[in-house]
Amino acid sequence: MKSILLSKSRFFQAALLSAFLFQSANIQAQSRIYANDQYSNVYGVCLGCAVQNPLNAVGDNEDNYSTLVMGTVLLGGVEQTLRFPEVRTNTKLVIGIGTNNIPLTVQLLSGVYIETMSGATANNDSQMITASLLKLADSPNRATIEFIPVSSYNAVKIRLSGGVLSLGGGFRVYYAYQDPLATIMAYSKAGQITLGGTVPLEGAEVTLRNTSGKEVHRSTLKSNTFELSTPQPEGVYILTVEAKDKKTYTRKIRITN
Repeated sequence: MKSILLSKSRFFQAALLSAFLFQSANIQAQSRIYANDQYSNVYGVCLGCAVQNPLNAVGDNEDNYSTLVMGTVLLGGVEQTLRFPEVRTNTKLVIGIGTNNIPLTVQLLSGVYIETMSGATANNDSQMITASLLKLADSPNRATIEFIPVSSYNAVKIRLSGGVLSLGGGFRVYYAYQDPLATIMAYSKAGQITLGGTVPLEGAEVTLRNTSGKEVHRSTLKSNTFELSTPQPEGVYILTVEAKDKKTYTRKIRITN
C-alpha cells in the first residue's frame, strides 16, 4: 500500500511539473498581439474628412499606416477602431502613430482621443493624449501611445476632432498591439528550481530570501533551472529575478524537498 501511495505521489508531482512546463512554454510563446481588423468612420459634419488606406493599420507591419485626414470640420471628426482577436485584460496597449513631416508634441495632438472597447460596448475611458501616454521615437514625426487599460478590451478607437491642430498630410496610425505584461513562474523540487513565464531569464541574477528577509541563495542564470547552493528547509521564500536590463521581478515560491 505504501509503495502505491508513493507511486501516486511521484505521478502527481510529475504531472504537476509537466503542466507547469507546458504552461510556461505557452506563456513564453505569447508576444505582441496585433489588431487583426478595423472599422473607420466619419461622424458629424466633417467635409473632406476620410480614413485613407485603413487596412494598413492592421497586422504586424509596423511601417505601413492608415491616414486620418481632417477637412473642413463644422461639428464632427474622423475615427478608426482597431480590433484584436479576443478580449483581454492585464495587457499594455501600444499604438504606433505619426505624421508625414511634423514633429509630434502633446499640443499638436490636443484633439486626438483614444477609447477602449469590449465587443461593441465602450469602456467609457476616453482620454486625450497626454505626456504620460506619448512615447516619442527616434524619428521626431513618429511616436507610440502606451498605457494599461483598466477594463478588459478587444478594440481601441482613435478619434480626431475639430480641436486638432494642423497635421499637414494627416494623422498616421501605423499599428496597435496588446503586449502581455511580464510574468514569472517558479517550481521547486528536490533543491532544484525551474523558472518560466515571459521574463527574459538568460544571464539574469536570481536571489532567494526567507520570510525573515535573509538571503539564502544568489546566482546568475545560465538556463531556466538552477540548483540551490545550500539545502533549505521546506517553506515559503521570496524569489527575485533581475534581468539584464536591470528590471526586477519578484514572486513567492514554496520550497519542497
